[in-house]
Amino acid sequence: MTEKFQNLSISINELPKVEEVDFHPIDPKYLKVSLIGSAIFFIILAAGAFAILYFGDDITQLGIIITIGVYLLLLVWNLTLTILGFKKKKYAIRDRDILYSKGLIWSVRTAIPFNRIQHAEIKQGPIERNFGLSSLKVFTAGGQSSDLVIPGLPNETAQRLKDFILKKTAEDGEPTV
Repeated sequence: MTEKFQNLSISINELPKVEEVDFHPIDPKYLKVSLIGSAIFFIILAAGAFAILYFGDDITQLGIIITIGVYLLLLVWNLTLTILGFKKKKYAIRDRDILYSKGLIWSVRTAIPFNRIQHAEIKQGPIERNFGLSSLKVFTAGGQSSDLVIPGLPNETAQRLKDFILKKTAEDGEPTV
């Protein structure tokens, strides 16, 4: 006897609300890491602009003013987005998936089910290492780059999350009896 295929509708009102999820903020020290990374970038950018202005032949005073103005505008824009956007970075672990939310202007909320995860790894740059922080990278099937990166996790938390995700991935891959 063959069963009839069913694909029943679900009422949108009955779906769980994402706002009710217990999100965890990333470590406050990560704001310092982000600001240091931005500072390094803008120091290099300033050195390049200075070299062009110093060694350039036909640089006018107006060109110098415009260059400095654009530089300062980019600096303020970057600092504003970094500081205000930091508060929007948060993550949650649920029974069947991991969520990450970020974005100040363009808000992005990513959910990855554990049964789609291929592997997870911990990444740590030199600035993060100095602050005792790591980033957790989660990879799903079909891609060579990570599908989710949660930055600003204390090293122990990142390791515990990675171990938990890999354990859940293994459990979800086992056939049920």
